[in-house]
Amino acid sequence: MHNCPHPVARILLWCGWAVAVERAALPGLGLLAVATATAFLFAPVRLQLLRLLRRTRWLLAVLVLTYAYAVPGTVLWPALSWASPAIEGMQQGGLRAGRLVLLLAGLAVLLAYTTRPQLIYGLYVLARPLAWLGFDRRAFAVRLGLTLEYVEQAPKPARWLDALREPMPDEATPTTYTLHAARWQSCDVAVILAALLLAVLG
Repeated sequence: MHNCPHPVARILLWCGWAVAVERAALPGLGLLAVATATAFLFAPVRLQLLRLLRRTRWLLAVLVLTYAYAVPGTVLWPALSWASPAIEGMQQGGLRAGRLVLLLAGLAVLLAYTTRPQLIYGLYVLARPLAWLGFDRRAFAVRLGLTLEYVEQAPKPARWLDALREPMPDEATPTTYTLHAARWQSCDVAVILAALLLAVLG
């Protein structure tokens, strides 16, 4: 298990990446796309990204179509009149879908090199300020960890209708989940600074 960067630093780095992707103009977005293409060369990242894209493919398609028909502009196929999508809408929809793909690429890097316990521990640490508002972060970590374990170990039905019909397990559910604390190291400071730099310069 990799000890550096700290799980919190990894999550904050992805947050900085997300802000940069959302704020970047086209030239900057091109640089982020090049960084994504470089990360795609690594097998763990590639597998995670392909999995995420497969799960969001319909969302991406609906996003492009919504912009294509909701944003007024020059029709792509004049012969279709009102039934034709607008060129400007398709451009904006493609740009929005491209930003979403870049967000997923950053998430793929995070998931590829961060184990599930590390990810849950990072969220547990980040949720500490919410404890002042009465949020039980221990219960949150236990429920999240057990839920992810169940989802991973549960048999996958052939069809989504089968998943809805499948009964819940009768056996008692455990109420504990063990997380291993991680120590902050000097490299974590550099990672957090990189996250801030991405957010500011994006």
